[in-house]
Amino acid sequence: MHLRSSFAALQILSCTILAFAAEDEPAKRQVELKKGDKIIFFGDSLTNLAGEEKPKEHVKKGYVRIVREKLQEQHKDKNLEVDWVATGGHTVPDLLKRLDKDVLSKKPNIVVIQIGCNDARRLPKETFKSSLEELIDRLQKAGVQVIQCSLTSVGEKHDGTNKDDPNLEAFAQVEREIAAAKDVPLNDLRKAFVGYWKKNNADNKPSGILTYDGNHFNQNGMDFVAEQMLSKFK
Repeated sequence: MHLRSSFAALQILSCTILAFAAEDEPAKRQVELKKGDKIIFFGDSLTNLAGEEKPKEHVKKGYVRIVREKLQEQHKDKNLEVDWVATGGHTVPDLLKRLDKDVLSKKPNIVVIQIGCNDARRLPKETFKSSLEELIDRLQKAGVQVIQCSLTSVGEKHDGTNKDDPNLEAFAQVEREIAAAKDVPLNDLRKAFVGYWKKNNADNKPSGILTYDGNHFNQNGMDFVAEQMLSKFK
């Protein structure tokens, strides 16, 4: 009887430890919103297109605007502000150059970093890693809560045969590891995209699922990314 009790106690302890470990995983963590919070989405053309007010051929409403509307609707008493800072073609070193003037000067409480597709095609992995670490360090030093996103896609084939997939996967892994090391929540968009393609791209098309060109989000992609972004706030 004593042995059974001890075994049961060990089982309960193991489950408790696993539960706490799961909560500590960057991809499981959420950010609690406070009154007056200002959120900035920081990135490249994917973020820029997501914030623009004018409808595009492939997009009627970007994910930044969807997130802003949903959060303000769900938290009417919190007076939340949602903005974006982004330029097409930018990499992490570009974000570093504009951090003080374009981001920190606005005194955000939360910054969501969505970057990496351009970096994976242009920069050495070590440059990407050190630059992203510096970017997060500077934001955290300024008292900003960071949410790190993994990169998305350059081609939507679900079987790993898009030309840039090896680099994209390697750079996405760097983002995951940095999120863990810097203790920031991770929005693993790369994992979410791959999972979505496997369920919804039976013909293994290179585009037209979440993007209109393999990289830039169509409306379905904007809706999907908005859903992923909203899941990081509580």
